[in-house]
Amino acid sequence: MLSGLPKSLRPALKTEIFESDPFSPRKADLLVSMDTEYRFEKGDEMVIDLGGRTTKVRIMDVKVHISSGTLSREILALKV
Repeated sequence: MLSGLPKSLRPALKTEIFESDPFSPRKADLLVSMDTEYRFEKGDEMVIDLGGRTTKVRIMDVKVHISSGTLSREILALKV
């Protein structure tokens, strides 16, 4: 299990955070893409500050993808 590894050995996951459609859990615009080991959970709130634009969002869904032994994840976030 990755959480039992020392922090220096845990791989950062390619993480894409998408704005969620407010009426159904579907991807809309890509808000940010990054590599991080942070564990995002449903209900987390965050402020994305990019290019002089600040957006506050709440995590609605986290999907982890495994392809050819590589982990990545998509996060759906609703603007608040």
